[in-house]
Formats: sequence, C-alpha cells, structure tokens
Amino acid sequence: MNTLKINVEIPEQILLTLNLNEDEFSQQMKIFTAAQLYKQHKLSLGQTAALAKMDRFRIIEELEKFGIDIINYDPEELSQELENF
Repeated sequence: MNTLKINVEIPEQILLTLNLNEDEFSQQMKIFTAAQLYKQHKLSLGQTAALAKMDRFRIIEELEKFGIDIINYDPEELSQELENF
C-alpha cells in the first residue's frame, strides 16, 4: 500500500500538556482518527488497522477502549444481513 506523509501543525503547548513526544502524539492521532472513521462506517476493520499501523487484534482492543463495537452495523445493514441467513 502506498503511503502519504501529511504534516499537521499543533501548538507545542499541547504536547507539553499531554506529556507526549511528537511520535507518541502522532500515533495517538492515527488511532483516534482511525477509530472515528471506523465508527462512522467509512473504513473497514482492516483499513482501520492499517491507518493506526496496528494488527487487527490490537486495533480491536483500541476500539473496545473507545466503546466502539466491532460488529458495527447500522439498523438497515443488520436487517439485510439477517435476511441473508
């Protein structure tokens, strides 16, 4: 998979407040972004793991920490899936 590098400017005080270095903050941003996009049904679980640079088992643990269900169907999708059984 090809990757892009995106630069984001943030106030230095944010890192100091969070007691994180640049790499730690960058990783947390990837996880938060991936989790939110998964929650909004914009990424698959595999894409979410790739964005967060984690394997599927680890991203599932992270999603659970955020209270995001792994089986993430909206009511219409769930109805369709149940009809297929």
